[in-house]
Amino acid sequence: MIGTRWLLVLQLVSLVVLALLAAAVLFAAYDDTHRRPGAVRDRTAPAVLEVAAARGALVNAHLAARDHLASELVDGTGTDEAYRTYMVAATQSLSQMADRQVAQEEGKRELSTVIALLMVYQEAIGRAIEHAQDEALSRAWRASADTIINRGETGILARLDGLQRDQLRRLGEQTEFTEARRELWWWVEKAPLVPLLALVVVQWQLQRRFPQRLNPFLLLACVVLLASWLPVRWAADTQKGLDEARRELVAVAEPQQGAKARGELPRGEPEETRAAITGARTRVEGLLDETSGSGRRAGLIPAGGAAVALLSWAGLQRHLSQYRFRP
Repeated sequence: MIGTRWLLVLQLVSLVVLALLAAAVLFAAYDDTHRRPGAVRDRTAPAVLEVAAARGALVNAHLAARDHLASELVDGTGTDEAYRTYMVAATQSLSQMADRQVAQEEGKRELSTVIALLMVYQEAIGRAIEHAQDEALSRAWRASADTIINRGETGILARLDGLQRDQLRRLGEQTEFTEARRELWWWVEKAPLVPLLALVVVQWQLQRRFPQRLNPFLLLACVVLLASWLPVRWAADTQKGLDEARRELVAVAEPQQGAKARGELPRGEPEETRAAITGARTRVEGLLDETSGSGRRAGLIPAGGAAVALLSWAGLQRHLSQYRFRP
């Protein structure tokens, strides 16, 4: 039959190892959850919104140029103010995308192509206005500009759609509660039960061998383990914020997919697009900023694991000191 000292040593080692393992598993999952909001807020969300802003501005610039060419105001001297305003907005968004897009090298190449095509497009619009008095030549330049922006899979809008799909795919990878993450958290939620059960067993064994009814240090260790479900709750709140942020961004980006700049967009769309993008930016930043407090609490998890280990040691040490190994 195993001696009392050896039993105490085995109990202590088991409690310490189980507590540290549970803390490590919980910390890894918690850290994975709380590293993602910062990446989404600082890079992915701005990238998605800048693509949406650039696309909306380009559509409206093209419609403004079309309306100007169809009006009696065109005199061959230059584009109108609405076209220039939208084009400046589109150019600014494309410039900001260069630093924020998350589609890696392929995305950078696609963005460079879009910028080059945009210069060709602007040249075609300028030529169409310059030759406004020659209807056939102006119409030819207008058709060229329309092709550059709307053409199949190689036009500016189609390329922006492809870039946006890459951004949204990256957004999904960062925010979705995937099956792998779900399975990980299933184990994480069960992890504290193992050292908690071990503490109950140790307490029962101590009651049988020693006169003390309850060990206060082991009871405190049980309380700390029960408190480990707080980080699980905080992580669930963070995941909820990520889900809501993804829905906000998708609601702005997806309606634009595949839309052409040929006049089917309703009037008032420029203001609605800007309002939607601005509103989504504000709401997403607010949702993800709310998770920062939970992220700063990550240090409580290893501290809790260390506390359980120390309390276990304190609870068993005085019993261990009563026994010595015999040769």
